Amino acid sequence: MSSHFLQEASEACFNGCCSSPFSTQSITKKQEDENHEFSLITTGASFLTRDIKFTSQESLPSLHTSFYDLITAFPDYLQTSQADHLRTTEYQNLSYSSSHVLLNHTGQQQPLFSYSQSISGSDQSLFTLPRKQVSSGEELLSFATEESRFQTRMRRRITSFMNLEESEYHMILTQDRSSAFKILAELYCFKTCPNLLTVYNYEDEAVEEMIRISEKKGVKPKAAEFSWPSTEIVSEKLKRNIARSKRRRDKRGLFVFPLQSLVTGASYSYSWMSLAHENEWHVLLDTSALSSKDMETLGLSLFRPDFLICSFTEVLGQDDGPGFGCLFVKKSSSQALSPEHITNPANLTVVKAEPAWENDENALGESSLDHEEDHTDIVEVEEEDDKTIIEFRGLDDADSLGLVLISRRLKSLTLWLVRALTSLKHPGSHQPEMHLVKICGPKTRPKRGPSISFNVFDWQGEKVDPLVVERLAEREKIGLRCAYLQKISRIGKDKKGSDEKQNLSLRVSVVCLRLGFMTNFDDVFRVWGFVSRFLDADFVEKEKWRKKALEKNK
Repeated sequence: MSSHFLQEASEACFNGCCSSPFSTQSITKKQEDENHEFSLITTGASFLTRDIKFTSQESLPSLHTSFYDLITAFPDYLQTSQADHLRTTEYQNLSYSSSHVLLNHTGQQQPLFSYSQSISGSDQSLFTLPRKQVSSGEELLSFATEESRFQTRMRRRITSFMNLEESEYHMILTQDRSSAFKILAELYCFKTCPNLLTVYNYEDEAVEEMIRISEKKGVKPKAAEFSWPSTEIVSEKLKRNIARSKRRRDKRGLFVFPLQSLVTGASYSYSWMSLAHENEWHVLLDTSALSSKDMETLGLSLFRPDFLICSFTEVLGQDDGPGFGCLFVKKSSSQALSPEHITNPANLTVVKAEPAWENDENALGESSLDHEEDHTDIVEVEEEDDKTIIEFRGLDDADSLGLVLISRRLKSLTLWLVRALTSLKHPGSHQPEMHLVKICGPKTRPKRGPSISFNVFDWQGEKVDPLVVERLAEREKIGLRCAYLQKISRIGKDKKGSDEKQNLSLRVSVVCLRLGFMTNFDDVFRVWGFVSRFLDADFVEKEKWRKKALEKNK
C-alpha cells in the first residue's frame, strides 16, 4: 500500500470516521507495532478475503489497523468522508466524547437528530403535532386535505424526498409507525376483502397489532414462511397464499410487504407486489427498513402500492420526541377505507403539523384538537419575498450525501462487520461449528440491507441469551437489542434419511443491530470488540451466574 494512499486514508479518518486516531499525539511505538501487525494480516488482501480467525479479544487488530483493512477491501469508503464531517458538526449525540454507539436509528431506540435545528438559547420546540381522533375513512381523508400553507409545503417536501407523485396519494401524518398500522387495520374493508397476508421474518409490534385488530374482525391472517438460516422467503408457499381462493369474486384482502427485513437485512423482490396486484390484493408497502435515500428509488410509478407506510425517525427525530410516521393512501384505493366497525376508537388518532410559533389566528381550533402534543425537528424560514421555506435538516443532510454515497458507506460497513464477526472462533477448537458468532440471515450478499442479526455461542456450543448480550452491551453504551425471528421453516431428515421440510414455524431469539447513514467505522469496530469478549469462557460464565443471582433475588 503506497504512502500516498496511506496519507489519504489518514486524512479521511481524521475527518471523523475513527475519532481522529492519526493525530500526531498518538504516534507511538505501539502504533508502529500495530502497522506491522496489519502488514502481516493483509499481505495482498484484506482479512475479509482470507481465512483468518481471532480467538481472543487481545488478538484483535487495533482500530487503526482494522480501518486500513476496511479501505483495503472497500477503497470507495474513503469517498464518504462528507458523512463523517456532518456527524461531527451536526450530530453531537453521536460524537466520540459521548461514548455511545447508537444503532437502530429507525428502530425503537434513541432517534437521530441534528442539533443545527435547535433554537439557540431557547428550549422552545420547533414543530408540534397536535392530535385528533377521527371516526371514519372519510373524516380521515378530509382531515388530511385541509392544509395550511405550512402543511402543504411540508407534504410537498416529504413526497419529493419519497419520489412520490403527490397528486396520486393522500398523506396522513401519524404519531409513529405503529399508529399508521393501527389506523389502516381499523379502517380497511376486511368485510368485503377478508384476508390479511404479511411478509415479516421477525416479530414486529406494529404488524402484530394490525393482526390482532384484523382477528377481532373475523379475519384469519396468513403469513409468509422463511428458510433457515438465510431467512429468505419460502417462495412456493407465498405464491400459493397470494393465489389462494382464486374462485372467489371479491378481492383477496391486504398484502403487507416490506422490501427488506428490519432485523436480518434480507431483501425481497418487487415482483411480489406485482404478483399480489395481479391476484387482486390491495398492497401495503412498508418502507421502514430502507435507508434514508433508498426511498427515492422505490419505483413507485411502476408498482404503485395502494398504501405506503414510512417512518421519519431517522431523518426527522429530535431528542425530546420520536419523530413521526406517514400513511400514504392512493386516491384510487381510498374506497377500501370503509370499515364495518371500529375495535378501538383510540387507534384512529392522527396528527396535524403546526409550527410552534404559529399565532392563534392561524392555529387549528382547540375544540378539535387535543392539548397533548408531540414534537419534531423542522424549521420554517421567512424569505424577503415572504415566501415560506421549510428546512428539513435531516432530509437535507441525506439529500446532500446522496444515494450512491450512503449506499456505498452502508455496504462497506455492513459487509466488513459481518465478516469480522464470523472471524471470531473459540480457542482450542478446530471444528467449524465452534465459531463464536453465527449470522442469521444473508452473510455477504451485496444487496443485503444494513441490518444484522446473529447469535453468540459459548465454548460448549450453547447459545448465550440475546437478552444477556443486550444488557451487557448497554453497560458498554452500545445499542444492540434482542429481537425474535418467526415463521422459520427448517429442513430435516425423514425416516428414510431424505431431506424433508419441517413446518415447525420456529421462533428464534437473536441479537440485532442496524446501521444508519451516520454510522461510522468506530461504531462497528466497537461492536466487534464487545462481541469478542465472549471468547473468554470466564466472561460468559460470570454473566450466567450473575443472571441466576438476579433471578433468585426477584
